[in-house]
Amino acid sequence: MPPIASELTLSLYNFKMLEETDDLDEAQSWAHSALGVNNAAKYFIGTENFVVAYKNAESFSFVIEGGSIYSQLYGPNAHFDERCQSVALADSSRETFHGLKRGGSSQFWEAKTRDNGFKIELLEDYSEINDIIDEHALDSSVRPGDPEEIFWGGVRNEFGELASLAAVVKWQSGLHVMVSVVTRSQDRGKGLATKLSAGMVSHSFLLGISEVGLGIRDGNFAAVRVYEKTGFNKLANFTRYSRE
Repeated sequence: MPPIASELTLSLYNFKMLEETDDLDEAQSWAHSALGVNNAAKYFIGTENFVVAYKNAESFSFVIEGGSIYSQLYGPNAHFDERCQSVALADSSRETFHGLKRGGSSQFWEAKTRDNGFKIELLEDYSEINDIIDEHALDSSVRPGDPEEIFWGGVRNEFGELASLAAVVKWQSGLHVMVSVVTRSQDRGKGLATKLSAGMVSHSFLLGISEVGLGIRDGNFAAVRVYEKTGFNKLANFTRYSRE
């Protein structure tokens, strides 16, 4: 291909070079090759939900199905499967997406677990957990009793009240993610979220979990500071799109 090419020429070139696979192991290998071993894609691709993956000379994408058909696209000319109802576009300056409406943005982070000396209280009182979620985080993605949950952990304030909590779950990919993280509004700014995050990472290590993923909404700068302190590293920025 010549060093300077029109957008149409580049598009045709990438289409010609496009490869696809419905083999899960091959798709995961493509993700590692395109994005590195530490990548966000590996958290989403699982045996039960994987449909297909695509790659070209400079991009990678995959499709999964779980209630709806969803895709993640990595790279400047990643292939979009028109069957998808929603898509997350990673680290791209692209502003429009044909047939899809732009939604919010988020980040995906990961921590390599270790015994850092921080402890959390293992929570078994589901009513206590639900009370805090109901009051402070109604949009939490996971509730007590979710089939994916591994454990719920929390820390208490100086009065012995449960003040901050989260769950670690196991996704279909076989990897683990920290979800439903919440600190009571009256207990924020006391360092409890940092203790919780560090303790969740430490307890995961004791259970034999080697890494933990985490999603963060864009603009949540307080959460970013907490997770940076406790060993999380950002893997990707995502912009979401969906069909109207």
